[in-house]
Amino acid sequence: METAKLAPIVVKRRDDGWEFVPSSTLTSLIIGGFVVGSAFYLYLFTVLIRSANPLISVTLLLSGVLIGAMAIRAWRTRNTSLNVENGGRVSYGEQELCAAGAVRSIRIVPSVGGEVGDCEVRLELADGSQVAIPSQYFAGFKSRKHARPFAEEFAKALGVQVTDSADTLKQEDEHS
Repeated sequence: METAKLAPIVVKRRDDGWEFVPSSTLTSLIIGGFVVGSAFYLYLFTVLIRSANPLISVTLLLSGVLIGAMAIRAWRTRNTSLNVENGGRVSYGEQELCAAGAVRSIRIVPSVGGEVGDCEVRLELADGSQVAIPSQYFAGFKSRKHARPFAEEFAKALGVQVTDSADTLKQEDEHS
């Protein structure tokens, strides 16, 4: 078994394929951030419950509970791996993302959510559709530069190329 570490992601080469798991450092930072955020909002709720507008207090309580739920989700999914079988089947935990041989390329695209400049790594299928990776550990990156190492390693596991939507847009502009 061959193991490589891409800062936030650990890649393991196995006899039956590839396994991508979030690093313990990444999971600790994400879970810790959610726990601290939740505790802060709940603390503000307890301090302001009597003196502030009830709407503000309820908003703080609900925010603290929501962030706490995000911490629980991050804790539960911290060991869920993204798997690529030798035939090309891709799954996240027990959920199949695409059938064997269906992936045409790995695409780096602008993020649907998040801030300007954020991007995501997606599977581009033979029919042209795209499949998002359903995990906070593999989904979003702060820039294309941060997404590229994961995308390249993922593409290597599938035996396909990385397609960057920024490159595609540049080529379309040049041909216009």
